[in-house]
Amino acid sequence: MTMPLVFETASRLWRDRVTASQEYSVVRNDRVSLASLSRSPVPESEYRAAVDYKAALLRSYRGMALEEVFPGRAVGTPEGDAYCISRRHALGIPPWDGDSARQALLSDLSLVYGIGERTERCLKARGYRTIPDLLQHRRFSAPARECLRVLEEGGPCDVFSLVSRWYTPSHARHIRSARLFDISDLLFLDIETLGIFQRPIILVGLAFVEGDRLVSDQFLVRDMEEELPALLATREHVRGKGVLVTYNGRVFDVPYLRERCALYGEPFAPERIHFDVLHPARRRFGNSFSDCRLGTLEQGLFGITRDQDVPSMMVPEFYEAYAINDNPGPLVPIVEHNCQDLVSLARLFFHIAEAA
Repeated sequence: MTMPLVFETASRLWRDRVTASQEYSVVRNDRVSLASLSRSPVPESEYRAAVDYKAALLRSYRGMALEEVFPGRAVGTPEGDAYCISRRHALGIPPWDGDSARQALLSDLSLVYGIGERTERCLKARGYRTIPDLLQHRRFSAPARECLRVLEEGGPCDVFSLVSRWYTPSHARHIRSARLFDISDLLFLDIETLGIFQRPIILVGLAFVEGDRLVSDQFLVRDMEEELPALLATREHVRGKGVLVTYNGRVFDVPYLRERCALYGEPFAPERIHFDVLHPARRRFGNSFSDCRLGTLEQGLFGITRDQDVPSMMVPEFYEAYAINDNPGPLVPIVEHNCQDLVSLARLFFHIAEAA
């Protein structure tokens, strides 16, 4: 498919001016009381530090080629090449056993139609400890037999559907069902954009488990004309995996990808099993930390501290500095931020799944 003229024109306009207006406001003197009155507030101290950091990056990377800073490879698509940066990360992945997950679900009587938490407690007090025990129960034998058939004979998607019928995405038993899937089917996803209202995507981060390592593939949009190839390469990755794992991706990342593909007249990948880790994280850690941002959790749970990070609202300015100056320096914190998001997302997902 040849890119329509309207998209070529839009691409040139974006190259001339990556962002037309700021989507944030600077809170003078870091006055917290005024932050609630501002749209996407950025404390003045963070803003000034980011501006200085951007200037320092432009000086440090002057004269360097993007491919020299971010060694990568070209991934061919019908609409041209997408630029992919690949890395491998040691993660300490816990044992991943689908059979043990099924066995654990056998003791969950509330998966049987007609049994709630109160009834489950009563049944277990009377000696009905597992779903097979209910086969001798006069009232619940038939629904227990149907439930047992799914748990013992159904595929991972069938069992996941059964669990999802009774548990919300934030429930521990919901994310426990992730262990039913092969670990190689998991695909971690995080995107970086030039704003939150139909602005282009400039980076798509994907990660998957290979052996004892987490492998990250980041599709970097070096020029606005590469957005479509990056989207198509992302679509192929998603089609090749059975399970998506994101952090607020059900609301932001996946709909955003779908809308950007639709803009080019392309469909996104079909619906996938999707674990949005934000929901169980809020349920489990909502009272333990000041907020449930991924950066807050990674620091509190794993001791990870990010140096020289950039406020997300200022990402368009850093990308614009790269585009105007043909200097890859301002892209460094964007690429590193996205990569760290992928690693921390995987750590958090495995941490919660193991605890569940």
